[in-house]
Amino acid sequence: MLVTIYKRLLDISIGTLLRKLLEKILQFKYKSCAVAKRYDWDWESKGFNRVALVNQLLFKSGGWDSSYLEIGCAKNDLFFSVGAKNKIGVDPVEGGTHRMTSDEFFSESSAKFDVVFIDGLHVYEQARSDAFNALESVALGGWVAFHDFLPSTWKEQHVPRLQSTWTGDCWKLAIELSKAKGLDFKIVEIDFGVGLVRKRSHDWVVPDMRDVLQDADFEVFANNLQSLPLISFETAVQFINGKNPI
Repeated sequence: MLVTIYKRLLDISIGTLLRKLLEKILQFKYKSCAVAKRYDWDWESKGFNRVALVNQLLFKSGGWDSSYLEIGCAKNDLFFSVGAKNKIGVDPVEGGTHRMTSDEFFSESSAKFDVVFIDGLHVYEQARSDAFNALESVALGGWVAFHDFLPSTWKEQHVPRLQSTWTGDCWKLAIELSKAKGLDFKIVEIDFGVGLVRKRSHDWVVPDMRDVLQDADFEVFANNLQSLPLISFETAVQFINGKNPI
């Protein structure tokens, strides 16, 4: 028994060391991308997370009778906490209800949703594709929310991934959404930054800034941060309830 436990601990230790070593190698490889700027968002002090926000959206959208779609479910930390009768979770690896990619799901589905949460592949192009598909699938007046819009460091947002804590470069989509027409957009300062979009018009337009943003680095995020519509969770609740204090 003790030998088995020791072997498992040894396997875990070796796996952890190898992962850390790989991270160090990758970080050295991409050291030319390093930016000294860093943000101490202190997420643990906020008191709320994406679960709380999504359930606020569902409460406003009809509660138990709302229709909910989640892209990227992993271990179902959010999906199992969603209080909606009609919910679909899409993930190619684990979690949710549909084992497929988001592109495959949207190409096959004609369903409409009250709330969509996007937390799939944390890469700008895929986040952008998921956003456009979700906006087509959500009802007028409905909501699309996004995880990981506020990275802390250049390593945290770097593509390819350099460490375990990873937002990817989804922040590039946030810059586009901040300039959109026919949509209300905010970023809630909780849980690595939760983007929040309300669909106000069927004729919404999101500018295509890929030629500028595709190869943008963390310094571009830092330079644009002040222009992004950041709000607290408390203000987000007011926003969801139809008030716009900003």
